Amino acid sequence: MPPAARPQLPSLPPDTPAPAQARFTPDRRYTALAAGGAVGALIAALITGDAGGRLMLGLAVVILLGYVGSDLIFSPRLVASADGLVVNSPMTRARLSWAEVYEVRAATRIRRGLRNTTLEVDAGPVLAVLSRRALGADPVEAAELVEAFRPR
Repeated sequence: MPPAARPQLPSLPPDTPAPAQARFTPDRRYTALAAGGAVGALIAALITGDAGGRLMLGLAVVILLGYVGSDLIFSPRLVASADGLVVNSPMTRARLSWAEVYEVRAATRIRRGLRNTTLEVDAGPVLAVLSRRALGADPVEAAELVEAFRPR
């Protein structure tokens, strides 16, 4: 009898054992870049004599440290397994069984001439929207991988 619970993952050969779960974490390169930017802005704020410039640089430090903190605190952002999904983002924290999840989709929108693709997890009252940066992966590929864990 073939294993029915084994998810068919899009990028793995058929004879490769399936992972127990898929974890999506923010891309650490962007986290490191934001941390470096915060350090640079802090140094610039300390050496500048301009009060307005010091205020703007201080604001940049706070914003960049907010990005770094959210990347470290809310990681992983999405975990998919045969049991369901765990969403861990600044605005949404939920543990969802597959029975609660209506749809997982990659949504592409064009606004102001820029194309943006996000992963949307629709679970009725819970709607989690995760960007490429938050997932650390392409939302289209992430949607396929997450759906592969859904029991049929």
